[in-house]
Amino acid sequence: MSSSDSYSVDPSDIEPIGATIAVAFTGAAIGLVGAAVSFVAVDFGVALIGVGVVVALSSPLAYVRMKRLRGE
Repeated sequence: MSSSDSYSVDPSDIEPIGATIAVAFTGAAIGLVGAAVSFVAVDFGVALIGVGVVVALSSPLAYVRMKRLRGE
């Protein structure tokens, strides 16, 4: 970290697994919002749940594919 702030995070400090976890949690959050919205607007809520599931599951799959391509 080149910054003098001890809490700042340089983009190079984030490993691919950290990015994978962040994206998976984002997908889970979208799904939870969709579940809450589905009580008011069923179609929109179900669509958000679907998007959340796709985002949450595609993140680990992308990480595995990236590791295979890198030969790790």
